[in-house]
Amino acid sequence: MRDRAAAWVPPLEIRRVYALPAWSADVLPYAGIFVAALVLRVVDLQNRPLHHDESSHAWLSWLFLTGKGYHYDPAFHGPLQFYVGALMYLLAGVGDTAMRLGPALVGAAITFLPFFLRRQLGSVATLAASAILCISPSYLYYSRFSREDIYFAFLTLAFVVVLLRFLDEPQRWHPSAMLALLAASFATKETTYITAFVVVTFVAATVVWQLLQGRRVGQPAAAAPVVRTLRSVGWDAWISGVASFAFIYTLLFTTFLFRPEGLRSGIYDGLRYWLSQQPVNRGGQPWFYYLFLLPLYELPVLVLAVIGVVVSLRRPTLLRLFLVWDAALSLVVYSWASERMPWLGLHVLLPLVLLAGIGAHTVWAARGRPARVSVLAGAALGAVVLGYGAVQVVYVHPADPAEPLVFTQTSEQFAPIRDRLDLLIRRVRAGGRQPTIYVDDWGGTGWPWNWYLRDSLVRYGDMSTGLPIRADAVIVDDLNRGRVQAALRGYRGERFHLREWWVIDYGSISPGTLWRWYLHREPWSPQGYVDQWLYVPARG
Repeated sequence: MRDRAAAWVPPLEIRRVYALPAWSADVLPYAGIFVAALVLRVVDLQNRPLHHDESSHAWLSWLFLTGKGYHYDPAFHGPLQFYVGALMYLLAGVGDTAMRLGPALVGAAITFLPFFLRRQLGSVATLAASAILCISPSYLYYSRFSREDIYFAFLTLAFVVVLLRFLDEPQRWHPSAMLALLAASFATKETTYITAFVVVTFVAATVVWQLLQGRRVGQPAAAAPVVRTLRSVGWDAWISGVASFAFIYTLLFTTFLFRPEGLRSGIYDGLRYWLSQQPVNRGGQPWFYYLFLLPLYELPVLVLAVIGVVVSLRRPTLLRLFLVWDAALSLVVYSWASERMPWLGLHVLLPLVLLAGIGAHTVWAARGRPARVSVLAGAALGAVVLGYGAVQVVYVHPADPAEPLVFTQTSEQFAPIRDRLDLLIRRVRAGGRQPTIYVDDWGGTGWPWNWYLRDSLVRYGDMSTGLPIRADAVIVDDLNRGRVQAALRGYRGERFHLREWWVIDYGSISPGTLWRWYLHREPWSPQGYVDQWLYVPARG
């Protein structure tokens, strides 16, 4: 009986039901990286006040949640982030943590996407890329930041995953998946036009090259490999893809069909607005900004990416050439675009992460088993460098403008003032009335007060013309303080930084200044700030 039992083979139907898929063992390290990424992203999400942009996004999500409506405004980018923000409020309650929870979850999920490129790029390459996305200072910081960029990066990488799998082994569902992701990306950030430009120019250049090569040997145009790939899934698959794009795009931009005018705004207003901003040069950074920022935080990634580029050019495949094209063209276009911000560095960095994975795979395979100890030591050193930078900017100095990833951040001095004002509001309400608060919003300094005082009776105005009313609390810009002092007799005031930033002097960079910055986060040029005053009744 024992021999019969040992020799018994279950029927095929049972094996199909209970057998694990072939990739089940492969998924474990990626699952571990995902869990680590999730922990790193959700711990202590309130360790700094909301940035100006975060507060406006939190506000718009709150308006949507509370039934006050939403309409697409390209200045705040696409609607998807506000729908996610409102959902997080429903799940976790309205507040700073809930607003950053969406980016944290998506920032953890992006670390799993390289798993789906194992066959195309190699398991070592994709595992390395996944680990980099987990501990990269840039990706970790902006996974805990309520902007649309981490959503955009996730959708872009998901699109690239499907595109590379399509180019390698086309399936009929690929066009629908690619175009649905592209529609969601358009509904997230207008820089999707850059993504589309990169992909279209690569496919066009590849088709032209393959046609020229085919003409030399007398092949018809239809025999070009990329043309064959595009045609292989059939016209109906591409028609379904266009329908998927139209459905997702319409649904998101029309606020689930409740605001049909959003469709025109999404098609026309976004591109028109951001092209009009090209001469503005918001942020005031030089053309080489990303060449400065990325090595500062991501040097091990760039070293491996250079190896990946060299390997991809020496032993090219269509997939490798796409990543090189994507990295080069993204750097050029984002450097050309006049608005250069640290969060946009994520999109320049993304193809470099996959190229760094190829570099890691090459180093691992080339050295052989006896030398892999040194390879592992090098990997550990790179992880320490990335980890040190991530810990500094994410947990130690999350609101310190001496960190170039921290851009015009709401000051840490803001938090105690906010808490003091909250205490005053509760005390006045305990007395049976609603407090009256007046906030100076001259020059856009009403943010992030709009968010933190959303449940209070607040009047916002330009105090450069004076103070028209008496109030339980007055917040005035330092520049306007002299104009309202006469009206604030009987009040006591307290000065604080509202926002802080670092005016980086690129001409003063030297090995010594960089080393002192790296060790002590010591800036080598002046820091700027905007100051406000909180005034409350002296007897209060």
